[in-house]
Amino acid sequence: MANLLNIDLKKNTALVTLELTEEEYHNIKSQRNLLVVPINALSDFLTTGRLGNSNRVMLPNKILKKGGIETLRKKVPSNIFKTKNGKFLVIQLEGYALEIPEFK
Repeated sequence: MANLLNIDLKKNTALVTLELTEEEYHNIKSQRNLLVVPINALSDFLTTGRLGNSNRVMLPNKILKKGGIETLRKKVPSNIFKTKNGKFLVIQLEGYALEIPEFK
């Protein structure tokens, strides 16, 4: 997760300075279009599952293995973001823990 260091607002543009890890830089170095969203914007919770269950966001084992994810959390934070290029569903599968309310 990148850290925002500075935003310089100009007429119709913004120059954003980010602090990235080497792995994050490796993932984006050849890309021209980025989706930048704050981590606390993942305010909706989705139920995940492996292929074969209904009413869930399905994730094939191949994708989980590729991402190095061994255990799939049942409730994950997410949100849909609209841009000029389309709509994107962002799901947090691991990492930074957000508060998930539990009712007993």
